[in-house]
Order: sequence, then C-alpha cells, then structure tokens
Amino acid sequence: TSRATAMQILQANMPASVYGEVLDEEAIQFGEYDRATKTFTVDEDSRDAVLVETRRVSDNGNPVGTFLLHLVGVNQWDVARQSVFETFFPTCLKEGFVAKGVVDIQSNNSYFNGFCIHSNSHVEINQNNFFEAGTIVSMPDTDDLVVPNNGLDEEKNEGLANALREGRWFIKILDRLDLIRQGVQDRDSRYAQSYTTNFTPLTLTGTTVSPSNFTAGRIYKSSCSNRLTFNGGIYKGIVVIADCKMIFKNGAEFQDSVIITRSTDAKAMSAPNNLVLGAKDNCAEGGGAILVSYGGVEVASSLEMHGSQIIAADNVEFTANADGIRGASIVAGGRIDGTSNMNFAFCGGGMAHIFMAEYFRLAG
Repeated sequence: TSRATAMQILQANMPASVYGEVLDEEAIQFGEYDRATKTFTVDEDSRDAVLVETRRVSDNGNPVGTFLLHLVGVNQWDVARQSVFETFFPTCLKEGFVAKGVVDIQSNNSYFNGFCIHSNSHVEINQNNFFEAGTIVSMPDTDDLVVPNNGLDEEKNEGLANALREGRWFIKILDRLDLIRQGVQDRDSRYAQSYTTNFTPLTLTGTTVSPSNFTAGRIYKSSCSNRLTFNGGIYKGIVVIADCKMIFKNGAEFQDSVIITRSTDAKAMSAPNNLVLGAKDNCAEGGGAILVSYGGVEVASSLEMHGSQIIAADNVEFTANADGIRGASIVAGGRIDGTSNMNFAFCGGGMAHIFMAEYFRLAG
C-alpha cells in the first residue's frame, strides 16, 4: 500500500534505531489541498495530496536532544512537523511543445497566451514570430537560445524576451508508453478511454484500412510487419494498436481516438498532408485524438490539432495549417521541428483526456 511504501522510505532515511518512531501509518492522510486557502481536507479515496506529520516527542521516547541549551537547563525538546505534498500537471505538458532534444521553430509563427515551448536541450527560433504575453519559452539555460542576430529585439520576435524561462523537466510520460498501450485495453486503467465500450480487441487483417473497417467503441490490433495505411475519412471512437509503421493518407481525420504504433522507425507515423487530429469544437471537452509512437512522427504538410496530443519516443516533425492548432500537446523524446506561418492557440480546456503523468511538489 501507499502507506507501507511511505514507511519503507522513512526507515531508509530516518531508521527507528537512530531516531525512534518518527512516524506511524495513522499519521499519513490522503485528501485534497486547496492552495488558495492553504487547507487540507482528508479524503481516503483521493490521491491528489497527502499530509504527513512526523514527531520526535517525549511521549514517543525520541525527543530531540540539545547542545548549547544544556547550559540553561534545557536538555531536550519536542518537535512535530506537518508537511503536505500535492500532485500537479505542468502547464507545458498540458498544452505546448515539450522535447528532450532541441525544439526548432521557424519564422512568422504566433503563439498565444498560455502556450508553452520547452526543451531539455535548447530552443532554436528564427524571426518574425509573435509571443503573446503569458506564453512560455523555457530551457535549462536561456544563454543556449539560438536566434538570428538581434533575434530578441521586439521587431524580430515580439514578446520572446519576456517569455523566456529557465528549467528542466523529467518528462515522465515518455517512460510510460507500455503502460499506455496496456492501459487502453484495460477498463480499470487510468488510460482507458470513456468511448471504449468493449475491451476485447478485434484483429485487423488488412494493411490498408478505411473508416468503414471500424466500429466505434472497439479496440483493434494489428501484427503488421511492414506498414498500416489509413485512407482519408473520419475515424471516430476507436483505439488502434499496431506493430508496424503507419501512414495517414490525405484527409485522414481522427476524433475520440487513440492510435498507437510500436514501430521504432524514425517515421513510425507519417502523413503527406492534411492530417486532422480532433474535432473542431472550439475547445469543448471530448473529440480529441492521441497519437502514440514508439518511434518518430512526421507530417509533411497541413497538420491540424484540436484538443489533441502527439507523444513520440523519437522526433516530431510537422508543418501545420495556418490556423490549425487550437489545443495541442506534442511531447517528443527527441527533437520537435515545426515550420513557418502557423498560429498556435491555447485552449485552457478540452484537454482532460490526454495522457499525462503526475508530478509532485511540497505544498505546505
């Protein structure tokens, strides 16, 4: 259990043989933490936050001894401390571009309030881009930012200087591709999709498929060895898991769908043009699509993302429609390369279905 694990960690760091019984399982409480009011509410069914109270007190026989205070007759004192840790999801991983490698974006792009670009290496930006107040461009060291001469000038990249932040993320979701693949097939998993009504997978036998080959609510698996090609059309309410490369032909659209390939090829998923992920629903909940690639993803032209996500273990390379990005999460284990003349709008909602891993922080 979670409490037993906590006790094991405690014993490794503060063994009872040295510090006495600092904590017992009853002093570990799960619940909800309100950051605005700084209050913790106990809820045994919640895993959003945990409150722990450690005690070194006379009643436990393990008070803290003193040194200099011996001189005034104080030989020991009681110390008790409460701490709260909470789970959270970094904004950059909800909507934006996050990569272990370089994020390279070109010219004449606009990024609007809330959108985030992060690289664990560095970011490369050309010129004539617009960064609205509230956007974030982050990397471990902003001195590594690559821009043309005077690229931080307002006339070259308006708002970029104010958007810069320093930081590094452990991108947890990239280590969970197997859990995602297994989880979408398990109705009790956090990764199971609400639109999946039957968790018994069906087998895809063909290597070229169309929307008519699928029934909404079902899971499909393919043990293809070469490639699986999706013809144009609207695919809705499905989960597809394949072992080979995937090609999305002109006009392929995915709504309420998860598409997974175990191919580790650099172009494990590719589309020549006009790939649409998600319903054009103005950031409403539902309707989004998720691509998960054990390799790379390449969209040569006209990518649209509406409340949707791309997770790739390798690189993601794309060209988007001018106004085709409204609610997008792209996470890459390699690079992210985007081209020019694109608008990246922030939804702030409609992204509850995407795959994320919790992060933890000390709340109080």
